[in-house]
Formats: sequence, C-alpha cells, structure tokens
Amino acid sequence: MENKIRVASGVKKIEVNDDGEFISLPFADDNFVVRFYRLMDGIGERAKEIGSEIPEDITGKIEAVEKVVAVEKETKREVDELFGDGTCRKVFGDILPSMDLFVEFFGSLLPFFEEYKQDRMRRMGKYGAERTGSSL
Repeated sequence: MENKIRVASGVKKIEVNDDGEFISLPFADDNFVVRFYRLMDGIGERAKEIGSEIPEDITGKIEAVEKVVAVEKETKREVDELFGDGTCRKVFGDILPSMDLFVEFFGSLLPFFEEYKQDRMRRMGKYGAERTGSSL
C-alpha cells in the first residue's frame, strides 16, 4: 500500500459563456459559502432599494441613475472579488450589469449550492455516532 492520500477539493467548475470560460465554486471552503450568501443577501437588498428609489419617469433625474450605477459598480467589484477577477466579464460580457442581472446570476448558482449541501450531508452520514468498531 502506498503512503499517499488525496482529499477532494470540493471545487466545482461552472461554464458561464459560449466561449467555454468557467468560474470555480470552492464549496468545501466554508468561508466562500458564507461570503456567497452574504453577498447574495446584499444584492437582494440593494435591488429592492434601487427599485423603490427610482421614479417611473427618470427624465431629468440623472442623479438617481448615477446612484444606481455606483451601486452596480460596487456590486460588480464584490462579485469579481468573491469569484475571481474577470468573473463579471465572463458571465455578463463587457457591460456594467444591472442589479436584476446580478439577482439572476446568484439565483442560477443556488441549485449548485443545494446539490453540494445534499451530497455533503450524505457523505457525512456514514460517520454517525452509531458507527463503532476497531480500526484493525
């Protein structure tokens, strides 16, 4: 028997555009998972705020539009920081994504998180307290 082990990294690669580019989701990094959910919650709150602050007729309301753009730029920076530099370009192209696109992006990722969680629970189940025995 060789004296080697390999532990699965828990990283899932997700293709995000027609050019075959991908982002990585390091599910086994609990810090990443917490940061993902915090950012997702923040995006949802920002989207609600923007929706309530923008008048239906934005003619002559450039300040309101500039405020939205500032929030979207900050969100883009945070997404690139969490998933890696260039993520927004890969996912959305060379635009400043609107808040609804960020909401859609995070919603599209949630099933991958749920799948990993279920798989993790299944794997951890085999190490329950009812399992006893010798290491020999």
